[in-house]
Amino acid sequence: MKTIAILALALTAVTFAAGDTAAMAQGLDRKLSTDAQVQATNDDADVNRECHTANDGYIDTLKAGEYKDSKFFKCFRTSDQIFEYVNKLVKQNPKLLTKEKISTTVQGKTIYAYKLTGGASKPKSLYFQSLLHAREWVAGSSNLYALASILDGIANKEQTAAELFNLYFVPIVNIDGYDISWNSNRLQRKNANEVDLNRNWPARFKHSESISPKNETYPGMGPLSEPETKGIMDWLKKKNSEISGWVDVHSYAGKILYPNGDTKELIGNDDDEKFKVLGRKVAAAAGRNYKGQTAGSFGVAIGAFDDYIYRTYKKPVLTIEVAGSEFVVPASTIPTRGKEIFKALTQFAHGISPFCTSEPAVRESS
Repeated sequence: MKTIAILALALTAVTFAAGDTAAMAQGLDRKLSTDAQVQATNDDADVNRECHTANDGYIDTLKAGEYKDSKFFKCFRTSDQIFEYVNKLVKQNPKLLTKEKISTTVQGKTIYAYKLTGGASKPKSLYFQSLLHAREWVAGSSNLYALASILDGIANKEQTAAELFNLYFVPIVNIDGYDISWNSNRLQRKNANEVDLNRNWPARFKHSESISPKNETYPGMGPLSEPETKGIMDWLKKKNSEISGWVDVHSYAGKILYPNGDTKELIGNDDDEKFKVLGRKVAAAAGRNYKGQTAGSFGVAIGAFDDYIYRTYKKPVLTIEVAGSEFVVPASTIPTRGKEIFKALTQFAHGISPFCTSEPAVRESS
């Protein structure tokens, strides 16, 4: 996520005493303003585990056409539950959905992409990933909700983005960090090496050497120092001729962001107008909680995924910041945010055609 509100590490019973609550609450840009908010953050995983108990048994009742209505989306889910759910979708839809390994984590966990073909494979694909930043649970649930919604649409004979492209969904990139966010530090952002995976991509500018490993945006020892990013880069290179567009889902802010992100300057060619139009249309599809703008105008960041993708492949890429004002949100928001991201990804699939033609962009009137 482009840094707008970097919160400090969550309090754990093992590591910190209760007197450290105030220090935990400090962030680069924002503080948790009350003890109640701090406690709610610390308790979030337990609250959702209680939700799991109340909403169990959904795997055996999953049914095509009703996936998004499953009890799975009543709670935020652990990585094991997420993979169990998606693997069940693969088992029930073997002609539509397949999975493949695309990378590994610091701790050796496999990062999977799930390829949705809609029944007949297309020559071109889109790529949708989430949870580069571990604490952004609603980004992951929204990406999964979009996958479930498209599968439901296919089962119900509705038009979906899968008619236009193959769709790769990567529910969790930062699996190690995500597990940490469930088990010890709810506000974990970085991976198991304490590297910000959205600052670890090759960039045209160098990071400041003064960035401490303790910093929430620590970029690592160098570009692609982490197995997560290196593996995904290698996999994407193999898919160079296939993938036509990318979306990286984060939270929070309600923004549809497009290059440049490492500077406030525009790209300087016709793609500026194409991105402006695409961002506006995707924001309109997502709803009134969203606005399109350049990533750099939101917050300059070096080594982010979206800039790397655009400069390497010269194809459309967006970062979507799911609407909201906190990292920790009620599970009741999952369907609402999921529907927004489903609509946004659908519009992205319909809206990237100007990038696939040499025709100049039609400029919008200001």
